[in-house]
Amino acid sequence: MNEFPVKRYARPTVISLVALTLAVALVAAACGSSVEAVRVGETTLDREGVATLVAEATGGPVDVEAVDAEAAAGVVDRYVRYEALSDLLAEHDVVIGAEARTAARDRLIAAGVDAGDPSLPRFIGWQAALDVVEEAGEGVRAAYDANAHLLAHDLCTSHILVANEDDARAVMHLLESGEDFAAMAGSISQDPGSGQAGGSLGCVGLGRFVPTFERAALGALAAGQTMVGPVPSEFGFHVIRIDEVHPVEPVAFDDLGPRLSAALLQIAGLTRTVEVDARFGVWDPVVGRVAPPAGPLAPALARLGS
Repeated sequence: MNEFPVKRYARPTVISLVALTLAVALVAAACGSSVEAVRVGETTLDREGVATLVAEATGGPVDVEAVDAEAAAGVVDRYVRYEALSDLLAEHDVVIGAEARTAARDRLIAAGVDAGDPSLPRFIGWQAALDVVEEAGEGVRAAYDANAHLLAHDLCTSHILVANEDDARAVMHLLESGEDFAAMAGSISQDPGSGQAGGSLGCVGLGRFVPTFERAALGALAAGQTMVGPVPSEFGFHVIRIDEVHPVEPVAFDDLGPRLSAALLQIAGLTRTVEVDARFGVWDPVVGRVAPPAGPLAPALARLGS
């Protein structure tokens, strides 16, 4: 079995939040414009908040009435990911207290976040949530046990890998129009190993693929879909086919070990209600991502020789 898109999952750490310093700013949902732009469970962000997030990412002022949708989609996607975890924990009465927030603040500053960074309070909340998950308390156990069935699958998949998102959309279009998946994988996939096998990646347990690939496959299984994409990863953009539904016994909470944070993040993304104003991206509940607006299909089809 080719394992080109396979990568051991590294748990979210303080460094993963530090990397977002230039991409996400602290925004209180109640300030500025009262027009709701993003909802993650019980948490909301208004349009002024999204504009502030984008300003932090781009390094310049942003007009709330003229926010670049592609830039907004990236920062809103990050916001959704971490706020979903916080919302899941709150649902199961996990309280993130002052001591946890202080410890998270100390870790962030030690890792290089400026104490005066306006995004620091937001990062503190996210980091404290991750830290509380790692403590594996009773509320975290309850959140996992209530939703472990969503992760109770081996992933039996094939994929086609292309360089950019519009090309992946074009692949989806061609497949929906009747093109043969295996033939397309052999001719255009940038993963030559699986391409020679018609795109097949076989059946593997969770923890073997990169997180975005796993999240999309789990989302497709939960939704009863056999095709999902575009799915971003560090390798490019995937179109994934579910070849077989292969349920397994869910991993016991006490056996999750270093995959605990990954499991809770996946569950949070699969179970939270998310709404995004279309001006700031499109929420795809199957992929589990806020995607930028789609580009024109014709140039991508031409690049693929169709």
